[in-house]
Amino acid sequence: MAEVVRILRKEHMDMTMLLDVMDRQIAHFQRGATPNFNIVRGIISYFLAYPDLYHHPKEDMIIQRLRTRAPEKAAAMESMFTEHQHLAQLTRHFATAAVDKMVRPIEAPNEWFGSLASTFVDTNRRHMEMEEERFFPVVLESLTEEDWAELKADVMGGTDPLFGSKVEGNFHALHDAILDLERADASKQTF
Repeated sequence: MAEVVRILRKEHMDMTMLLDVMDRQIAHFQRGATPNFNIVRGIISYFLAYPDLYHHPKEDMIIQRLRTRAPEKAAAMESMFTEHQHLAQLTRHFATAAVDKMVRPIEAPNEWFGSLASTFVDTNRRHMEMEEERFFPVVLESLTEEDWAELKADVMGGTDPLFGSKVEGNFHALHDAILDLERADASKQTF
Protein backbone atom coordinates (compact mmCIF):
# COMPACT_ATOMS: atom_id res chain seq x y z
CA MET A 1 0.00 0.00 0.00
CA ALA A 2 1.23 3.50 -0.75
CA GLU A 3 2.71 5.23 2.30
CA VAL A 4 0.58 8.30 1.56
CA VAL A 5 -2.66 6.32 1.82
CA ARG A 6 -1.45 4.64 5.02
CA ILE A 7 -0.90 8.10 6.53
CA LEU A 8 -4.30 9.34 5.36
CA ARG A 9 -5.98 6.25 6.85
CA LYS A 10 -4.17 6.86 10.14
CA GLU A 11 -5.45 10.43 10.10
CA HIS A 12 -8.96 9.09 9.50
CA MET A 13 -8.61 6.86 12.57
CA ASP A 14 -7.44 9.85 14.60
CA MET A 15 -10.35 11.99 13.44
CA THR A 16 -12.77 9.13 14.11
CA MET A 17 -11.48 8.98 17.67
CA LEU A 18 -12.26 12.68 18.06
CA LEU A 19 -15.72 12.17 16.62
CA ASP A 20 -16.21 9.42 19.21
CA VAL A 21 -15.29 11.91 21.94
CA MET A 22 -17.76 14.40 20.43
CA ASP A 23 -20.42 11.66 20.45
CA ARG A 24 -19.85 11.36 24.21
CA GLN A 25 -20.42 15.09 24.59
CA ILE A 26 -23.62 14.83 22.56
CA ALA A 27 -24.74 11.94 24.79
CA HIS A 28 -24.09 14.11 27.89
CA PHE A 29 -26.26 16.80 26.36
CA GLN A 30 -29.04 14.35 25.49
CA ARG A 31 -29.08 13.15 29.10
CA GLY A 32 -29.59 16.74 30.24
CA ALA A 33 -25.99 17.41 31.29
CA THR A 34 -23.86 20.28 30.05
CA PRO A 35 -21.26 19.26 27.46
CA ASN A 36 -17.64 19.96 28.30
CA PHE A 37 -17.14 22.96 26.06
CA ASN A 38 -13.37 22.84 26.53
CA ILE A 39 -13.38 19.42 24.87
CA VAL A 40 -15.81 20.60 22.18
CA ARG A 41 -13.64 23.65 21.52
CA GLY A 42 -10.54 21.43 21.37
CA ILE A 43 -12.13 19.14 18.79
CA ILE A 44 -13.27 22.08 16.69
CA SER A 45 -9.82 23.69 16.98
CA TYR A 46 -8.21 20.46 15.85
CA PHE A 47 -10.50 20.14 12.81
CA LEU A 48 -9.75 23.76 11.90
CA ALA A 49 -6.01 23.35 12.46
CA TYR A 50 -5.23 20.01 10.89
CA PRO A 51 -7.83 18.36 8.62
CA ASP A 52 -8.83 21.61 6.91
CA LEU A 53 -5.26 22.84 6.46
CA TYR A 54 -3.32 19.61 5.86
CA HIS A 55 -5.40 16.43 5.52
CA HIS A 56 -7.92 17.55 2.88
CA PRO A 57 -5.32 19.36 0.76
CA LYS A 58 -3.33 16.09 0.64
CA GLU A 59 -6.38 14.28 -0.72
CA ASP A 60 -7.00 17.12 -3.16
CA MET A 61 -3.43 16.72 -4.50
CA ILE A 62 -4.09 13.02 -5.04
CA ILE A 63 -7.26 13.83 -6.99
CA GLN A 64 -5.26 16.25 -9.14
CA ARG A 65 -2.74 13.49 -9.87
CA LEU A 66 -5.60 11.10 -10.64
CA ARG A 67 -6.88 13.60 -13.23
CA THR A 68 -3.68 13.08 -15.21
CA ARG A 69 -3.46 9.34 -14.73
CA ALA A 70 -7.14 8.34 -15.00
CA PRO A 71 -9.38 11.31 -15.89
CA GLU A 72 -12.56 9.22 -16.05
CA LYS A 73 -11.99 7.91 -12.52
CA ALA A 74 -11.06 11.37 -11.28
CA ALA A 75 -14.34 12.74 -12.62
CA ALA A 76 -16.19 10.38 -10.28
CA MET A 77 -14.20 11.80 -7.34
CA GLU A 78 -14.67 15.50 -8.14
CA SER A 79 -17.36 15.82 -5.47
CA MET A 80 -14.60 15.45 -2.88
CA PHE A 81 -13.40 19.00 -3.56
CA THR A 82 -16.88 20.29 -2.83
CA GLU A 83 -17.20 18.06 0.23
CA HIS A 84 -13.90 19.33 1.60
CA GLN A 85 -15.13 22.90 1.19
CA HIS A 86 -18.45 21.98 2.83
CA LEU A 87 -16.66 20.31 5.76
CA ALA A 88 -14.48 23.39 6.28
CA GLN A 89 -17.55 25.64 6.18
CA LEU A 90 -19.44 23.36 8.61
CA THR A 91 -16.46 23.34 11.00
CA ARG A 92 -16.18 27.13 10.90
CA HIS A 93 -19.94 27.45 11.50
CA PHE A 94 -19.77 25.03 14.42
CA ALA A 95 -16.76 26.92 15.82
CA THR A 96 -18.58 30.25 15.58
CA ALA A 97 -21.72 28.85 17.22
CA ALA A 98 -19.73 27.12 19.97
CA VAL A 99 -17.68 30.23 20.74
CA ASP A 100 -20.81 32.37 20.74
CA LYS A 101 -22.52 30.04 23.22
CA MET A 102 -19.43 29.82 25.41
CA VAL A 103 -19.26 33.61 25.58
CA ARG A 104 -22.92 33.72 26.67
CA PRO A 105 -23.10 30.62 28.91
CA ILE A 106 -26.55 31.53 30.28
CA GLU A 107 -28.00 30.43 26.96
CA ALA A 108 -25.82 27.34 26.59
CA PRO A 109 -26.37 24.57 25.99
CA ASN A 110 -29.57 24.56 24.01
CA GLU A 111 -30.83 22.82 20.91
CA TRP A 112 -28.04 24.25 18.74
CA PHE A 113 -25.51 21.96 20.32
CA GLY A 114 -27.32 18.66 19.75
CA SER A 115 -28.24 19.26 16.14
CA LEU A 116 -25.10 21.07 15.00
CA ALA A 117 -22.74 18.69 16.82
CA SER A 118 -24.58 15.67 15.38
CA THR A 119 -24.44 17.16 11.88
CA PHE A 120 -20.72 17.84 12.31
CA VAL A 121 -20.05 14.25 13.46
CA ASP A 122 -22.31 12.55 10.91
CA THR A 123 -21.04 14.59 7.96
CA ASN A 124 -17.40 13.91 8.82
CA ARG A 125 -18.06 10.19 9.34
CA ARG A 126 -19.91 9.83 6.02
CA HIS A 127 -17.17 11.68 4.19
CA MET A 128 -14.39 9.49 5.60
CA GLU A 129 -16.41 6.32 4.89
CA MET A 130 -16.79 7.39 1.26
CA GLU A 131 -13.07 7.99 0.99
CA GLU A 132 -12.24 4.62 2.56
CA GLU A 133 -14.73 2.71 0.40
CA ARG A 134 -14.42 4.54 -2.93
CA PHE A 135 -11.53 6.99 -3.10
CA PHE A 136 -8.63 4.99 -1.67
CA PRO A 137 -9.32 1.85 -3.73
CA VAL A 138 -9.51 3.92 -6.93
CA VAL A 139 -6.26 5.79 -6.32
CA LEU A 140 -4.41 2.68 -5.17
CA GLU A 141 -5.45 0.93 -8.36
CA SER A 142 -4.82 3.88 -10.67
CA LEU A 143 -1.67 5.67 -9.55
CA THR A 144 1.84 4.40 -10.24
CA GLU A 145 4.83 4.07 -7.92
CA GLU A 146 6.26 7.23 -9.52
CA ASP A 147 3.02 9.07 -8.77
CA TRP A 148 3.16 7.98 -5.12
CA ALA A 149 6.83 8.93 -4.79
CA GLU A 150 6.14 12.43 -6.11
CA LEU A 151 2.99 12.78 -4.00
CA LYS A 152 4.80 11.67 -0.87
CA ALA A 153 7.22 14.56 -1.19
CA ASP A 154 4.31 16.98 -1.63
CA VAL A 155 1.98 15.73 1.11
CA MET A 156 4.29 14.94 4.01
CA GLY A 157 4.14 18.46 5.48
CA GLY A 158 2.20 19.62 8.48
CA THR A 159 2.74 18.60 12.06
CA ASP A 160 -0.29 17.13 13.74
CA PRO A 161 -0.83 19.20 16.92
CA LEU A 162 -2.66 16.41 18.75
CA PHE A 163 -1.59 13.06 17.31
CA GLY A 164 1.93 14.06 16.25
CA SER A 165 5.12 13.43 18.16
CA LYS A 166 4.30 16.19 20.64
CA VAL A 167 0.91 17.37 21.92
CA GLU A 168 0.69 21.14 21.63
CA GLY A 169 -0.31 23.08 24.74
CA ASN A 170 -3.86 23.95 23.79
CA PHE A 171 -4.63 20.30 22.96
CA HIS A 172 -3.65 18.73 26.30
CA ALA A 173 -7.22 18.64 27.70
CA LEU A 174 -8.46 17.01 24.51
CA HIS A 175 -5.59 14.52 24.64
CA ASP A 176 -6.63 13.61 28.20
CA ALA A 177 -10.25 13.14 27.08
CA ILE A 178 -9.07 10.74 24.38
CA LEU A 179 -7.05 8.78 26.91
CA ASP A 180 -10.13 8.59 29.16
CA LEU A 181 -12.16 7.22 26.25
CA GLU A 182 -9.48 4.62 25.49
CA ARG A 183 -9.36 3.58 29.17
CA ALA A 184 -13.15 3.27 29.28
CA ASP A 185 -13.12 1.15 26.12
CA ALA A 186 -10.33 -1.05 27.54
CA SER A 187 -12.22 -1.61 30.79
CA LYS A 188 -15.33 -2.70 28.84
CA GLN A 189 -13.27 -5.29 26.99
CA THR A 190 -11.94 -6.90 30.18
CA PHE A 191 -15.37 -7.95 31.43
